[in-house]
Amino acid sequence: MAGGGLSGGAAAFWATRALEVVKRNDSPGLLWKRIKLTTTRKNNAKKRLKRLWQNEAVIRACTQAESSSTSNTAATSEKQQ
Repeated sequence: MAGGGLSGGAAAFWATRALEVVKRNDSPGLLWKRIKLTTTRKNNAKKRLKRLWQNEAVIRACTQAESSSTSNTAATSEKQQ
């Protein structure tokens, strides 16, 4: 992963808060300042990603269960008629 490559797990941390907003004194805009990815920030990012992946897995499971129950209900109603 030398040279800042985005392969494997590094890509997951690339999108997690690698920059910090700092208020500029000389102009009304905001200045983006690069910050180091410390072990604490890295661990927090891991926890955040795990929660996100768990939420996505639950949503995926619910939509699959819903679609299968809908198709089962439709098949049952066709058999009754």
